Amino acid sequence: MRRKLLAPPIAMVLACITAATGLAAGSTQVTHFSFTKPSNVCGISGTTVAHGTSVLRDTGNGKYFLNKTFWGVFTADNGKSTTLQFAGPATQTLPAVIDEQARTVTITTTYGGLLEKFSITGGPTLSLDAGRATFVDVYEYTGDPNNPAGDSISETVSRLDGPHPDLLTGGCEVLVPYLQGP
Repeated sequence: MRRKLLAPPIAMVLACITAATGLAAGSTQVTHFSFTKPSNVCGISGTTVAHGTSVLRDTGNGKYFLNKTFWGVFTADNGKSTTLQFAGPATQTLPAVIDEQARTVTITTTYGGLLEKFSITGGPTLSLDAGRATFVDVYEYTGDPNNPAGDSISETVSRLDGPHPDLLTGGCEVLVPYLQGP
């Protein structure tokens, strides 16, 4: 579920990771983004308008550091809207581990700060996930060591610190009752 709700932000992070392979060691890349697109959140159709900034630094040792902000409003077709925000660092804690025999790439990433905050647009908070979370992602190996991560195979959480009431479920349990309610 987390991937469905966070698909645009995750795509941004993966794009930054891919971009990091093209950066010179120690270089920094700043990206500002904004978009408007049709969306489906927790099975509810609507439109998402979002913007944010990412700052990516290649640490020069096969790892990266990313600091990001994201602010988006999802407006359901019925007119109700929710806001998703997140901000904070993401650090690749180990260089990507390539297993050529298994044709997989494993990347361990720790996120910190405000991992996600869902709220009624202009109103109260529905859910807040904050603190640190470490994810271990396994991808198909592309065969290219300079751009090794292909399609996602699995994601597991190896550590959670702080309140994370719905980080793993994606927030649908709080969003759907509001978006479909009276």
